[in-house]
Amino acid sequence: MGRPVLTEQHREQRRRVLLDAAHQLYRERNALPPVADIASAAGLAKGTVYLYFRTKEEIFVALLEDSFAQLFAALAPLLTALDMDQPGTAARFARAYTQLVRDSGDLLQLAALGNTVLEKNLPLEAMQRFKLNLAQGMTQAGALLERGTRAPGWGATLLLQTYALTLGLWQALDFPDALRPLLQQPALQVLQRDFHTELEAAIERLWSAAFN
Repeated sequence: MGRPVLTEQHREQRRRVLLDAAHQLYRERNALPPVADIASAAGLAKGTVYLYFRTKEEIFVALLEDSFAQLFAALAPLLTALDMDQPGTAARFARAYTQLVRDSGDLLQLAALGNTVLEKNLPLEAMQRFKLNLAQGMTQAGALLERGTRAPGWGATLLLQTYALTLGLWQALDFPDALRPLLQQPALQVLQRDFHTELEAAIERLWSAAFN
């Protein structure tokens, strides 16, 4: 007898299990794990992974897409509830957004490696899909900010700047453990900053300027 045909729902459930396993292993190791390890953690055969992802790079991009999708889903109610005419809106958003970033798992680690991986062994189709999904997510989230009172694209631009600021600040303050003792030197203490504290302050300044 042949293998039973999987329904689309079952295929999507398997893909979800694989992504969850890959996320978990990536967070534990801070590196994309071998396909065999992902399959083992998901309780599936190694060959099953290749039914969904042809290369490790495709797995990486799928993880990045998944992390962005979760962030946009969490942002939507936050942006919808914003009242930009109320005092302190920028500060409230910065506080809530920083918490979302805290809860975003491996998003920043994955994003920091994104360009390197996207340029290596990734089919053009997969790269184009990732870029389109990212642009669509920012456009839809940005529209929640505009609500007919701002120029089309204003919200997406602000969110793009917010993301660029977030990633750039994370990269500037993310030091390997081996280098952290060096930050105790007086000349380097300016770099000894808490990422989330600095992020909240920077986002508040950016959004305050945008609302004015």
